[in-house]
Amino acid sequence: MYTVAIKTIKIIFLGFLPLLLISNTSKDTELMPLVLSGTYLLEVDGNTDYKIAGDISFRSLNKISSTGTVFSVLKLNFNGEKSELPHDMEIVVCKESKTNSLPLGNYKVNTVESFLNPSDGVFGAFSSNTLGEKLFFTKKGGVRITHVSNTNVKGTLSMVLLNSKGETINIKGDFDAR
Repeated sequence: MYTVAIKTIKIIFLGFLPLLLISNTSKDTELMPLVLSGTYLLEVDGNTDYKIAGDISFRSLNKISSTGTVFSVLKLNFNGEKSELPHDMEIVVCKESKTNSLPLGNYKVNTVESFLNPSDGVFGAFSSNTLGEKLFFTKKGGVRITHVSNTNVKGTLSMVLLNSKGETINIKGDFDAR
């Protein structure tokens, strides 16, 4: 009787062991990269894929259009001299506003009609000697601002940029500007 009980326990244990092991597996979770203060981490997809990082700074100001409309302007300067893909990039976010700061939210890329008069939207340029002499300008996509203060701006961006040869690159990632 004693041996029958031991065999029964072994069968039950060995039968449930695989179920316990399988039930403890979980789906792979994508880890968010840590973006330190004053830095960014972006992915560039084009003919070759790169991960780029570097220092980022920002400047916030108000501009008045020729019609007297006040715009809040946020300029993000990405400096990637020491990156795997050395580059420079500037993104400008404009929003008609009666306050001195840009509100949180999503901002879409807009067609630039004139650099003399600001208008709502996101405008930007990317340059890298590795990708050629031609500048890449924002074509579509946007910027999401998740935090704004006097000392820093945090957010994400996802954009398609186009150069005069018709070549495109996709840039997406996180930033924490100081």
